[in-house]
Amino acid sequence: MNLTVRFTGHVANVIEELVARGIASTKTEALRLGVLKLEEEYLNDNEIERRFDESAVREVQRQEGLIKKGKMKVYSQKEFEKRIKAK
Repeated sequence: MNLTVRFTGHVANVIEELVARGIASTKTEALRLGVLKLEEEYLNDNEIERRFDESAVREVQRQEGLIKKGKMKVYSQKEFEKRIKAK
């Protein structure tokens, strides 16, 4: 999901402070952490792990689809290390 938001005032200051202190590496990451904190507090129905697992399965399926279409390539550890050293 893509989302464009604009924050001003106190909320914008809080986000900036989170990034400045290194708690989040970017403003987007600060927002992501905030959403996960809300999940922990308000959706703590002992199913957080299940929802995370379902999300992980969907991501694996998406990546497998990309691999089958030739849009993503998988390398062995040895091939990966060779490519990294070549750069």
